[in-house]
Formats: sequence, C-alpha cells, structure tokens
Amino acid sequence: MQVQIVVHSGYGHTQRVAEHVKKGIAKHVEAGIISIDPNGDIKESDWANLLNAKMIVFGTPTYMGSCSWQFKKFADASSKPWFTSAWKNKFAAGFTNSATMNGDKLSTLHYLLTLSQQHGMVWVGSG
Repeated sequence: MQVQIVVHSGYGHTQRVAEHVKKGIAKHVEAGIISIDPNGDIKESDWANLLNAKMIVFGTPTYMGSCSWQFKKFADASSKPWFTSAWKNKFAAGFTNSATMNGDKLSTLHYLLTLSQQHGMVWVGSG
C-alpha cells in the first residue's frame, strides 16, 4: 500500500470518515485502512505496512479535547519506528471528529501534527 490510514473509532463514526478518506485517495493511489483495536493495539503485520507506506494518515475521535486513549497508546508504541527514524520523510495527514460542534478538535489535529513532526514526517494539509 502506498497510503495507510491508521484509525481508532470508538463508535464507528471515525471509521466511516476513514473509509471516505480511503475512497478519495484510492482514485489516485493504493490505500489501506489499519484499525486500532479497543485495547489500543495493531497487528505486527500492520506495523510492517506502516513501514512500507509512503504516506500515513492518522484518524482518531476527539474525546475531552484530545485523541482517544487507544490512539495515544498506538502513538506511544510508535516510539519503536521513531528510534530508527523509520517514518522520516514519509508524508502525513490526519483527521478527527466528535459528537458536538465544540470539543476542541483543533487540539487533536495539533496533536496529530506534533506526532508527525516527532517522526520527521512531512505534513500535508488540505489547501
């Protein structure tokens, strides 16, 4: 896969957004979705897919002004590829949603941007 969308979805809404993101990307390149399980883990084969991707898109719901704890557990586990600069110079993007108009989704997007910068990735915006 050229693009991997790694997503945690508590109630299915963020998963639906991920499917639409994949549909849009798949018009141009091969894309896949990696789902973070309810315990905040992904499979070893998913880590390999992230290593081989040219772009990683992060998706998480916004809970209480930040990403879900399951996504944060995944992000913390990404310290292993960070240690070897495995994601350096890959493209990155992210998305979030919440049940209400408020909820500080911008702080979640800032978190995703910061995660990408910790890895030395190149953030791609929508404009």
